[in-house]
Amino acid sequence: MKRIISVLSKLTTVKSLLAIAIGLCVWSILAIQLDVSSLILNVGWEQSVCDNINNVYINLSYSFIAGYIFYLLTICIPQRINYNKIQPVLNKKVLHIKSSFRNILLEFSREVNIEDFMEVEHARQVLLSKNWTSYIPMFQRLYNTNMSYIEHINIEGKNIKQQVLDFIQTYQQFLTTEQICALEELSSMHIFRIASQFSQMNINLQPGINSLVDEFILALEKVYEIEKLFSDKEC
Repeated sequence: MKRIISVLSKLTTVKSLLAIAIGLCVWSILAIQLDVSSLILNVGWEQSVCDNINNVYINLSYSFIAGYIFYLLTICIPQRINYNKIQPVLNKKVLHIKSSFRNILLEFSREVNIEDFMEVEHARQVLLSKNWTSYIPMFQRLYNTNMSYIEHINIEGKNIKQQVLDFIQTYQQFLTTEQICALEELSSMHIFRIASQFSQMNINLQPGINSLVDEFILALEKVYEIEKLFSDKEC
């Protein structure tokens, strides 16, 4: 988490420095080239020295702005256009990941009078309504399979991890650092490690059920965070 925060902080710093640099370039053009007197600084140096510095500064400013415009036209704008084209596909991938959580909560919500079980507080209620080590009745009736709720979480957790891996590998060029970090965080959520560890063990999980539910809710909230990240249309 500290590494992710550090990366995002560096990106914010770069954007801030870029904005300051562009502002200084615009200021130099207005003050020197267009001779806007209110922006000119009086430093008390000889005129020849000031003229030389001004020439260097104005040339650097034009070069920097030209380079930035070239970057916008050749990289940023085309990338934005391509992203807009592929965004429905990315959103669909996020929806598939969310569907895995829906599959889990759907089994927990059976025989519980709660319709909107994907809402966080409702999800907490349905998760607390079942013994995680008991067998899922629907699986027994339809598939004649004895699968516990914790096993179901484990299977869907593996599915989520694979989806995240495929998602990042296939569409990495269209993803922001923040999106990739959020997906990686979801893939490594503690609830999936717990499910993997205890799914094959004959152990009573009820004494720690509140902690398990808290871990699952953290993963569910991460999904909603990812969903928001992909719905934001920031260049």
